[in-house]
Amino acid sequence: MTHPMITFLKTPMAAPETSRLRHMRRWWTGLCWGLALAVLLLPLSKALLGEWGAVPALLLVLAAPVHGLFYFRSKSLADEVCRGESQS
Repeated sequence: MTHPMITFLKTPMAAPETSRLRHMRRWWTGLCWGLALAVLLLPLSKALLGEWGAVPALLLVLAAPVHGLFYFRSKSLADEVCRGESQS
């Protein structure tokens, strides 16, 4: 008979990352980095493009959370499936 804490420690806390989830995570990370870069370069892009200089940052502000929603939902579902299999 093993102690429940030992059983808990042996249980995986997250699902193994599939290639699809890894691809989604990398895209989400890239969108976040792109947004940070777009915000840092906003004065330069506004000087070069005028009023349209904020469009890249605006697009990234919209794209990063939308993609993040899909990624975190997929990751959560994969974790739930993994937990269900490990408890059986």
